[in-house]
Amino acid sequence: MKKVFIPKGEIVRHNSLYSERLIVNGLLQVSGKLVVKEILGSGVIEAGEIICDDLRASCVTAGNITAKRIAADKLFVQFECRASESVAALDYVSAGYMSTGTLSMTLSDIGGCDADEIITLGQKNSLIGLLWASWWRGLFMELFHGGREADAGGEDAPKAETKPDKPAPAPVTSDATIDMLIDILSNLQKHGYRVSKTEPAPDVEEAAA
Repeated sequence: MKKVFIPKGEIVRHNSLYSERLIVNGLLQVSGKLVVKEILGSGVIEAGEIICDDLRASCVTAGNITAKRIAADKLFVQFECRASESVAALDYVSAGYMSTGTLSMTLSDIGGCDADEIITLGQKNSLIGLLWASWWRGLFMELFHGGREADAGGEDAPKAETKPDKPAPAPVTSDATIDMLIDILSNLQKHGYRVSKTEPAPDVEEAAA
């Protein structure tokens, strides 16, 4: 089968399943092998063994998983989970053994792990929230740190004469301050406020000019 779709509220059971593309919004139970190139959906997948390229689902339970990329809210692997590129578990991941390039997780219970990079996510994160926070961090880094070069002179080097018509450079802001601003803006967004970047209003002298 080239494509299999399981709608929300439907339960489908197979001994084994082979397909090009699988979309699971309901419940899929496979007692044996589940071999699919791409697995998507917001449903639940239970299988003895999963072999795929991309796996993106809400809840996945399997004995063994072999994939390139895995992204799930909850991931339970009894024995081995091998993903050549990345594994991302927003809520929880459990595995007897994990082997991957980049492992991103919030809570975990992993017996053995072989990963090039491990990223610990904050609790109650969502993919949209992570992208939104990343956008704000990039904006603040550009505002507070972008375009400034380090002073090449030593302590005794003469200071450049400050011209009155040039604005003073923006103060250096630490990563902790940027994180605090992102948290504030995130809370404002959760309460229904809309936050956007606007140009500052001209001062009196600029308006007169």
